[in-house]
Amino acid sequence: MSNPRESDFSQVFLIYCLDLLPDGSYVALNRRYKPVGLTSLDWVEYEQFPVRFKFKRALSAKQISALSCHGHTAPERIYLYADGSVPTASAANWAVYASRLERLAGYKILHGGEG
Repeated sequence: MSNPRESDFSQVFLIYCLDLLPDGSYVALNRRYKPVGLTSLDWVEYEQFPVRFKFKRALSAKQISALSCHGHTAPERIYLYADGSVPTASAANWAVYASRLERLAGYKILHGGEG
């Protein structure tokens, strides 16, 4: 049985998903649904952290699908990987995840969720 108070580094520091907030901004979340890098296990109100951003141009359904490990087009939560495609599980999984990060890295963002 795993210890709920410990995680693999990747579970805290790799982007698991992008979560859309009501104001149209996003947060990049880790596997524990906390902002990437946050190690707290406490409940988090994303709006209370300076981690929000907006894409300079709203993502199209095609762009969202290319980022989504499921090929979904809904903007509310975009998963970059799933339990069956954990990037650290294989070189092939890592390559697919890296291609999604490469795509994501090419998009311009506005800081602080303004815009």
